[in-house]
Amino acid sequence: MRLKMILNPTILVGCVLIDQFSKEWGRDLTTLHFNEGFIMGYYSYLPASIRIVALGSFSGFILLIYTFLMYVLSSKARFFKYGISLLVGGIFGNVIDKIVMGKTVDFIPLPGLDVVFNMADVFQWLGVAVMIWFMFAKEKLLWHPSSSRQRYLVRPKEQLKMALQFSLIAFCCSLLLGIFSFTFFNTLFGHLYAHDQKLKLTFFITYCSLSLLFCSLVFLMGIVISHRTAGPLYAFEMYVEDLLANKDRKLTLRDGDNYRHFEQVADKLRDKFKS
Repeated sequence: MRLKMILNPTILVGCVLIDQFSKEWGRDLTTLHFNEGFIMGYYSYLPASIRIVALGSFSGFILLIYTFLMYVLSSKARFFKYGISLLVGGIFGNVIDKIVMGKTVDFIPLPGLDVVFNMADVFQWLGVAVMIWFMFAKEKLLWHPSSSRQRYLVRPKEQLKMALQFSLIAFCCSLLLGIFSFTFFNTLFGHLYAHDQKLKLTFFITYCSLSLLFCSLVFLMGIVISHRTAGPLYAFEMYVEDLLANKDRKLTLRDGDNYRHFEQVADKLRDKFKS
């Protein structure tokens, strides 16, 4: 179980390390090329500060979504998780270059074409290929899991309350980071942009948009996460009611549910009632 929990983060970190070490080695090659583009080599004309801030924010959302997918995806979809880990590891390998140097190091030429790439690009392509293969070869495990519930709000009051609590925590974190960022940059560069109200308005609008998106994602994650606790509790409650009504059946929880030991408890209750 512990190996399964750390395998995907290990793949992600391994991709980043391999990419960074390979780029250090590739600096001595004649095929060395620097890509100053933002996405897929485009938008290189944007100021470096805008590109770095945008990539940093983008990477944060990618990490949040990656962690969420690792949690909610079925354990049977492990190859799909491997593909996501390869893809995200490749993305982070290039993002580190953009943030540290403002450009990506490419050194692997594609024969016959004027294209140069790096190991991070290879990991991204490989990750996408694994994900596409899994979606077609094992599509029932991904889209139609036999153990999934038909609805996520099995206990709406409790689940919405938990999701709102998660969102409140996310809002407080966003507020703290927003105040810190504004104070930090205003202290360093405030004398340069003291009268630039348009820049401050742009920062405020961007900050509010990102915070709203972040809180919304956390709210949805709260619904899904709470479902894994509320679901088995609801199922066990229904099982006990059926047992008291002399309806003989076996309790079977869903893949990924918490409190899986309820199945053993239910079997003991069932045997006790039979005897």
